[in-house]
Amino acid sequence: MTFAAIIPDRNDRKELTDQCFRQLGRMTLKPDHVYHINYHPESEGYDLKTRLHRGYLQARSDGYDWIFVCENDDYLPNDYFERFRPYMDKYDFIGQATTIYYHLGARVWREQNHNHRSSLFTTAFRVSAMANFDWAKAAMVFIDLDIWNYARRKGGCKFIQTGAIGMKHGQGLCGGIGHKQTSGHRDDDMLWLKERVDKDSYLFYKGLSEKLNQKVIA
Repeated sequence: MTFAAIIPDRNDRKELTDQCFRQLGRMTLKPDHVYHINYHPESEGYDLKTRLHRGYLQARSDGYDWIFVCENDDYLPNDYFERFRPYMDKYDFIGQATTIYYHLGARVWREQNHNHRSSLFTTAFRVSAMANFDWAKAAMVFIDLDIWNYARRKGGCKFIQTGAIGMKHGQGLCGGIGHKQTSGHRDDDMLWLKERVDKDSYLFYKGLSEKLNQKVIA
């Protein structure tokens, strides 16, 4: 059972992309291949769907069985892919039906229930199961909604606890509205985050949070 990771990237948040690759390098179970879809933007608008589609076509052409969508700005624990492995023979779509979001600028966190779907950054699917997905009609930004609507119609979905955290920061071109939301559970000392990420990731996020707050003050 082979699997590839797709990282859509616009080269507008280098610090976070570097952190993403550090996370992948520390994984206890690593992807067979990582597709870093990073080319000069062809328009000023959102192009997440286009980049993801190009990564999907490459992975399908190269013969991989599964695809994991790894957005470059989110936290993934070291055993992230291992958590999926027990279910990859039985299901076609795997994700997490609730997501924890952490806003690095405001230092607040919140949990959101997605009602039988997953956020894009915790979405994995069998390549063959996406054969009839209509990429042309899918939304450019919120493509996760279309993928999981399609998945529910096909069946074969599994939701697990991935340990991932959606990091909000406002850096680069951001499609999710969470980057503008600053309400939630306060974590002024960042101890809540410290207890849920590895040491190196915590130091990175703490440093980035301090930079974001310095910009606000300035």
